[in-house]
Amino acid sequence: MDSEPLVSICTPVYNGEESLEDCIKGVLNQTYKNFEYIIVDNASTDNSPLIIEEYRKKYPRIRVYRNEKTVCMEDNFNICAGYCSDNSKWIKYALADDYLFPDCVEKMVQVGETDEQIGIVSAYRMAGSSVTNLGLPIEQNIFDGPEILKQQILRKLHVASSSPNTVMYRRNVFNELKGFNNKYDLSDTELAFRLLDKYKLGFVHYVLTRSGRDKGGGEYYAIIHGLKTIEYLDFGYKNLENYKSVSFDKSELEYLKMYYADEIMLFIITKFAYFEREDIKRMLINTPEDIKRIMLKIFLKDFSKYFKKYFGTIVQLRNYIRDKRRIG
Repeated sequence: MDSEPLVSICTPVYNGEESLEDCIKGVLNQTYKNFEYIIVDNASTDNSPLIIEEYRKKYPRIRVYRNEKTVCMEDNFNICAGYCSDNSKWIKYALADDYLFPDCVEKMVQVGETDEQIGIVSAYRMAGSSVTNLGLPIEQNIFDGPEILKQQILRKLHVASSSPNTVMYRRNVFNELKGFNNKYDLSDTELAFRLLDKYKLGFVHYVLTRSGRDKGGGEYYAIIHGLKTIEYLDFGYKNLENYKSVSFDKSELEYLKMYYADEIMLFIITKFAYFEREDIKRMLINTPEDIKRIMLKIFLKDFSKYFKKYFGTIVQLRNYIRDKRRIG
């Protein structure tokens, strides 16, 4: 075990009593043995502290900390990383409402240790009932960071983000880039972009984690209320000059503009059917003017597509109301 690098597994938790025990069990069942386990309770008001204390008493390797007051989620992630031992080489998050499969850390370390320029390791994950992070050649485990970054910015790949639970960070790189930016709800994706701008990606072609997207968690909320699109527009469109390793020609920029125009039109049509005006207003406020200018154009060009989307949403809404009345 002494020859294996130390991995810091971090569980930041706030009111996670429903799933916290499964999360802790997943960590303790890891086949990889040289890890420390850090739990930071973000001043929970439910039974989370009792669950944590029960396991701390049984397993001395668990180190527990509690914030005096509740801080934002991203700050608690960074606080958790701050408790890692000095000789820790990797940081692996195990979020309280998600799960690590037993060979998760072992397989990630195997890939991460093959190249010192790997700054982040990812893998397939279960998101609700779907497998995500698909699209990379299965015979390859190490990828040029800027190449992956460019494909992620162009929204053609999505293999190194969505949840800190999905990836593992090289600790000195995580510290170099100062961890998560609390400006963003999708702080893990924004951090992945910054990492890929400077370092390689390691990828494990196994399903190693599970995220409860179908339970209405943070990722689900960000998608249905348009926050995912708004934040991608910020760090993946408006501020492309921040990434020094990638450049885009005229046709690529036009593609990206059309991609967002279509995504925003579909979002607005869906929200219009649900009379969710605040979501529409927030989206339009955050949409760049160059994208706004082409939205009407693409709407008129592909009117039938958007009409079908609106009509389909209306049908779904009616069926939902009908089924709810039956249950009631």
